[in-house]
Amino acid sequence: MGDVDKDLEDIAKNATEDFYELLGVAFDAQEAAVKKAYRKASIKYHPDKNPDNKDAANRFIYLGWARDILLDATLKGIYDRSRTRRREKVLQDELLDGRRRTMKQDLERREREGKDFTQNLKRKRAEDMSEAEKREQEIQRLAEDGKRRRKEAQERLNQRRKDEDEASFIELSKSPEPQAPQPGQTSEIDRTVKIRFQRDADTQFWDKDKLQGIFAKYGKIDSVVMGKDKKVRPSGEKHRKITAVAFIIYTRVDHAHAAISDAIQDHPNLEAVSWASGSAPAMQAPSAPSTPVGKTFRGSFGGAGPAKTPSLQETTMMRLKEAEKKRLEEQIRRQEAAEEAAV
Repeated sequence: MGDVDKDLEDIAKNATEDFYELLGVAFDAQEAAVKKAYRKASIKYHPDKNPDNKDAANRFIYLGWARDILLDATLKGIYDRSRTRRREKVLQDELLDGRRRTMKQDLERREREGKDFTQNLKRKRAEDMSEAEKREQEIQRLAEDGKRRRKEAQERLNQRRKDEDEASFIELSKSPEPQAPQPGQTSEIDRTVKIRFQRDADTQFWDKDKLQGIFAKYGKIDSVVMGKDKKVRPSGEKHRKITAVAFIIYTRVDHAHAAISDAIQDHPNLEAVSWASGSAPAMQAPSAPSTPVGKTFRGSFGGAGPAKTPSLQETTMMRLKEAEKKRLEEQIRRQEAAEEAAV
């Protein structure tokens, strides 16, 4: 057989469509009847008459396969044998499903009978029990019921404590505006540096960790916030380029000043380094840290003391700091979104 006949042979072996039903002819239909049925059906389902009907186009293709296979004696024999095997399998599956249903119904009936027998036996035993046995059974039931109630009460208590802890944390974290900085301190927005650079071969993989490493030389960094990359057409250029924006939040304003002053000179790939607030904050004398950097607390014998469990006040301050950081990040992202909308 040629390539076309080989394709039809594969279709005859594997097709799940009933070609006789598709053409509307009998199993022993003659060649003339098959051709006539094909012409009638192909006119009805021709793609030109059904331009928006995908099912009609697929049916038209199947009609062509059915005609070619049923008009070829060899292909028809292959298809008929495959069709017979499929029909036999369907019947076997139906018989198997029938036996399974019967077995399931029989199993369910036996389970019902067993349950009824157990209940009747329990009733009979209860009638035959002495008064002492009945009291013992009731005491056991009450003990189990009390144990269950205590367990439910403990679970409710644990859940209430968990809800109170979560509510306390939410109350600490949801203040609408950050508190004003204390004397000698600056707000986080005044310690934030905004940087901008174009994505190219040297900067395409710059992320939080990379920027942390670049800007840590100017001072201690509290956090790094990456903005969303966007396409911007530089002044005087024809094509847009991908521009990245990030915010470096320092712990001290003088460190931010150092980054503003030296970053572009140290890293020419940076396009701009500016204050996130839009203007430079006033410089203030930094207060000395309570614990020198790089030092550890010592015990009374000079050795390093054990790790100290944070107090409730320390935990509260850490939560407030985390909430302040989240508010600052949200403020920065809103500012970025407003700038992008204005472009």
